[in-house]
Amino acid sequence: MEFNYPINYSLYTPKEVGIIIQFLDIIELCYTKGVELSEYKKHYKAFKQIIKAKSEENTLYKDFKNITGFDGYLTTKAMKNENKIILIRS
Repeated sequence: MEFNYPINYSLYTPKEVGIIIQFLDIIELCYTKGVELSEYKKHYKAFKQIIKAKSEENTLYKDFKNITGFDGYLTTKAMKNENKIILIRS
Protein backbone atom coordinates (compact mmCIF):
# COMPACT_ATOMS: atom_id res chain seq x y z
CA MET A 1 0.00 0.00 0.00
CA GLU A 2 1.02 3.61 -0.44
CA PHE A 3 1.07 5.70 2.73
CA ASN A 4 2.18 9.09 3.88
CA TYR A 5 4.67 7.82 6.41
CA PRO A 6 4.68 9.69 9.75
CA ILE A 7 8.38 10.49 9.57
CA ASN A 8 10.09 13.84 10.08
CA TYR A 9 12.37 13.48 7.06
CA SER A 10 14.57 16.39 8.14
CA LEU A 11 15.81 14.43 11.18
CA TYR A 12 17.24 11.47 9.26
CA THR A 13 19.53 10.65 6.37
CA PRO A 14 17.95 9.14 3.26
CA LYS A 15 19.42 5.75 4.27
CA GLU A 16 17.87 6.01 7.75
CA VAL A 17 14.49 6.96 6.26
CA GLY A 18 14.71 3.87 4.05
CA ILE A 19 15.37 1.64 7.06
CA ILE A 20 12.44 3.16 8.98
CA ILE A 21 10.11 2.70 5.98
CA GLN A 22 11.27 -0.91 5.53
CA PHE A 23 10.37 -1.61 9.15
CA LEU A 24 6.97 0.03 8.79
CA ASP A 25 6.41 -2.12 5.69
CA ILE A 26 7.26 -5.20 7.79
CA ILE A 27 4.60 -4.14 10.30
CA GLU A 28 2.09 -3.99 7.44
CA LEU A 29 3.13 -7.48 6.29
CA CYS A 30 2.46 -8.79 9.80
CA TYR A 31 -1.18 -7.91 9.19
CA THR A 32 -1.49 -9.00 5.56
CA LYS A 33 0.71 -12.08 5.07
CA GLY A 34 2.74 -12.81 8.18
CA VAL A 35 6.46 -12.35 8.75
CA GLU A 36 9.03 -14.82 10.00
CA LEU A 37 10.32 -13.99 13.45
CA SER A 38 13.95 -13.78 12.29
CA GLU A 39 13.01 -11.33 9.52
CA TYR A 40 11.05 -9.14 11.93
CA LYS A 41 13.91 -9.14 14.44
CA LYS A 42 16.42 -8.17 11.74
CA HIS A 43 14.35 -5.15 10.68
CA TYR A 44 13.49 -4.19 14.26
CA LYS A 45 17.17 -4.20 15.22
CA ALA A 46 18.03 -1.91 12.29
CA PHE A 47 15.08 0.34 13.18
CA LYS A 48 16.22 0.59 16.81
CA GLN A 49 19.68 1.71 15.69
CA ILE A 50 17.93 4.86 14.41
CA ILE A 51 14.93 5.24 16.72
CA LYS A 52 16.59 4.69 20.08
CA ALA A 53 14.16 6.39 22.48
CA LYS A 54 11.15 4.32 23.51
CA SER A 55 8.99 7.46 23.48
CA GLU A 56 9.96 8.19 19.87
CA GLU A 57 9.22 4.57 18.93
CA ASN A 58 5.80 4.72 20.60
CA THR A 59 4.96 8.03 18.89
CA LEU A 60 5.88 6.59 15.50
CA TYR A 61 3.78 3.47 16.19
CA LYS A 62 0.80 5.61 17.23
CA ASP A 63 1.04 7.88 14.20
CA PHE A 64 1.48 4.91 11.84
CA LYS A 65 -1.55 3.18 13.38
CA ASN A 66 -3.66 6.32 12.95
CA ILE A 67 -2.77 6.42 9.25
CA THR A 68 -2.86 2.72 8.41
CA GLY A 69 -4.62 0.83 11.18
CA PHE A 70 -1.50 -1.34 11.62
CA ASP A 71 -0.18 -1.39 15.19
CA GLY A 72 3.60 -1.67 15.59
CA TYR A 73 3.20 -2.11 19.33
CA LEU A 74 1.26 -5.34 18.79
CA THR A 75 3.74 -6.69 16.25
CA THR A 76 6.69 -5.93 18.53
CA LYS A 77 4.86 -7.53 21.45
CA ALA A 78 4.29 -10.61 19.27
CA MET A 79 8.03 -10.66 18.48
CA LYS A 80 8.79 -10.91 22.18
CA ASN A 81 6.52 -13.98 22.40
CA GLU A 82 9.00 -15.76 20.07
CA ASN A 83 6.34 -17.18 17.70
CA LYS A 84 7.93 -18.43 14.46
CA ILE A 85 5.56 -16.33 12.35
CA ILE A 86 4.16 -12.97 13.35
CA LEU A 87 0.64 -12.66 11.96
CA ILE A 88 -1.81 -10.24 13.49
CA ARG A 89 -5.47 -10.88 12.82
CA SER A 90 -7.53 -7.73 13.02
